[in-house]
Amino acid sequence: MFAERGLSPAQIGIALAAWSATGLVLEIPAGVLADRTSRRWLLFAGQALRSLGFVVWLLAPGFWGYLVGLMMWGLKSALLSGTFESLVYDELTAEGRSVDYARTMGRAYAARWAGFLAASLIAAGAVRLGYDALIVASIAAGVLSAASALALPEAPRVRPIDAPHYLGQLVRGLADVRRLPGVLPLMLFIAAMMAIVTACEDYWQIFGQQVGLPPGGIGLFVAVLGGVSAVASGLAHRGRDLAMGALFALVAVAGLLVIAAAAAYRPWAALLVVGYIAAARTLEVNFDARFQHRLAPETRATVASLKGFLTQGGNTVLILAFGLVAEAGAYRTAFLAFGAALALLGAVALARSARASI
Repeated sequence: MFAERGLSPAQIGIALAAWSATGLVLEIPAGVLADRTSRRWLLFAGQALRSLGFVVWLLAPGFWGYLVGLMMWGLKSALLSGTFESLVYDELTAEGRSVDYARTMGRAYAARWAGFLAASLIAAGAVRLGYDALIVASIAAGVLSAASALALPEAPRVRPIDAPHYLGQLVRGLADVRRLPGVLPLMLFIAAMMAIVTACEDYWQIFGQQVGLPPGGIGLFVAVLGGVSAVASGLAHRGRDLAMGALFALVAVAGLLVIAAAAAYRPWAALLVVGYIAAARTLEVNFDARFQHRLAPETRATVASLKGFLTQGGNTVLILAFGLVAEAGAYRTAFLAFGAALALLGAVALARSARASI
């Protein structure tokens, strides 16, 4: 849509960079705010702002309109990041069901991926009605999502927050990162893992093209990845009793699957990517649950947003790095490098975990 409506490659790059930068800059402030005010209303505001951004796209279909709309989308992402996780965990804790966090979030992720798959399939046909029709549908979906946010329960804070101001809350969150057992190393590990995983997300279509899948096959490949993501996320809670060492080992296996797929570089290698995606979604849910279990309730959203900030920052760097490696060598080289990075990350964490248990 951007290209067909006259935006140059540079303008598209600027708009997308502004989208990412907005989310990155506002990630931590949004998390601090979520520990000091109603998380339910923040979720409402985030969805409402993105819908308003789509309205801007309708009224001003050009560079500045798309830029403003994407920045509002970035604000929405920042408001939702640690806020939703914290609201779910505290509500489950209030009901004495914190052990169900992995199951609940797994189902939420499964619904997200199922919605992604359904939206992609619907858009493939609905695009014939024009981009404005799709934007109107997106506005309607955002309004519905914003309204549903107000229907969410919101448990009271487990302990009152006594931080007197924004900076005090942020300092308190940083102190908890250092003070709480295992929080800092796990936060750094999750940020690194998810930065690698997310950096590859938008390149799997190119992988399909590179290994020789036909256009229709690429579409099917992407659809399968969405379906597998939904199933794996929905079933991920069954791994909640796995030892941390087993999860670290699965990270290494996921990296090896990417290496094998890039080494083979044949159409059948897409099956290895499917296996990798299943592992990645399982790991995302389980590591998030382990992380939430270690946090203090009064700084939960603040610390979760610190993790989101590190992930987003790493992801921005790695997306650029992937492109530079592919430009200097080949896409195959980039996939090999990123698979190796993920396998090495898992192997190092597994070795450290084994030493700590001796």
